Amino acid sequence: MRTSRIDEARDRLLGGLEAARRKGAAAAKIVYRQSENLGCDFESGRLKSSHARQALSFTAEALADGRRGRADGNDFADLDEIIDRALTLAKAGSAAHFDAYPSPGETAAVRTHSERTLELSREKMIDTCQAFVDRMKAYNPELYIEAGSGRSESEKLIVTSGGVCQAVTNTGWHLGGHVQRTEGTDMLFAGYGRGWKDLNELYDVEFISDWTLRDLRRAETLAEPLNGKVPAVLTPQVLSMLLWAVMLGTNGRNVAKGDSPLRGRLGEAMFDPALSVIDDPHTDYVNGAACVDDDGVPTRRTPIIDRGVLRSFLYDLDSAGLAGAEPTGNSGCQPNSLYVPPGEKTSDELLAEIDDGIYLYYLMGFGQGNILNGDFSANVGLGFRIRNGRIAGRVKNTMVAGNVYDLLKANVRLSSDAEPTIRMPFAVIDGLNVVAGQAQ
Repeated sequence: MRTSRIDEARDRLLGGLEAARRKGAAAAKIVYRQSENLGCDFESGRLKSSHARQALSFTAEALADGRRGRADGNDFADLDEIIDRALTLAKAGSAAHFDAYPSPGETAAVRTHSERTLELSREKMIDTCQAFVDRMKAYNPELYIEAGSGRSESEKLIVTSGGVCQAVTNTGWHLGGHVQRTEGTDMLFAGYGRGWKDLNELYDVEFISDWTLRDLRRAETLAEPLNGKVPAVLTPQVLSMLLWAVMLGTNGRNVAKGDSPLRGRLGEAMFDPALSVIDDPHTDYVNGAACVDDDGVPTRRTPIIDRGVLRSFLYDLDSAGLAGAEPTGNSGCQPNSLYVPPGEKTSDELLAEIDDGIYLYYLMGFGQGNILNGDFSANVGLGFRIRNGRIAGRVKNTMVAGNVYDLLKANVRLSSDAEPTIRMPFAVIDGLNVVAGQAQ
């Protein structure tokens, strides 16, 4: 950090732990965070804001009489008061399923901070977003255009009564552009966005512009309505939505409470053998890269699904105690950074194999339904009909529905090409239920 307070934070937080012990805490942790952000936003095709922001916060958590209390603050001068509040809240807080924070463990060496990212200037971000706006206006000056870019730097310090004192620094950037085309009552949305920790070739406005223009041109033709159970091509973004539902099932707290449909099914072939899903936070600069979780537990590379077989659930410290399992280094029982190994054919080759189906770019309202059980229904925000292996035109007034576990159980084909920032390939699934509304 250009204005790092790690050294100051370390002394204050270690002092806070000692104060928590004196006041009766059986165990305690304090997490300090500071961030600096620089960015710009375009709205209606014009520069709306160019901003620089700073934020500082810390969280104290205390265990007392088998319960947990948590309090937050943003001023070191209030640390004693925040600890007192955490202890007070512990008296009426939720039951703790562990009685001590673990001692320090061996952590992976993973790079999360890039000096190159800090070289991304305000001027370059504005020029990059303006380039996206200019290309969209050249295609259609009536479009509503938004664009944004930013970079960030952050530092975090975790101290626990188990002896962990772990400092972490991060950088990151994002770049995205989106458009809306309105013709009468018809609204079309298109766009693309990316982010990464290291400034590299992925910061590419040409790619984002080309992707957006490709979808706009594809949408110039409307396709006949599509109904019934059909094969579907999923973009990496839509595949990640389906896997989010699966991750609710591998959430260790949901498993321990008996809410997950995957409880008791470790070692079973639940998915197509083509599908593997790995929580991999140890790749340099990947989004979600981390060496420890927020309890100071070392992260790990965890195979969740291995060639269709369910292998692991994800636990934080408390849910592991609830389930009688080992913590996996996953705060909130959430994956740190998912990775899906690719297939053998390109997405274009997979598309060419479909006689009649649907191409899904993004979905709206995916969380509707009993998503924990895998059931979903969603509106197609942007989708296209596939005829004879080619995009035949845009579909409107269309919904899709199904069960994630059924759709991923068999006949899943993954592409060899992937979106590198989310590390997901394209996918083809069979039997997606598609319902079209009135004639398009």
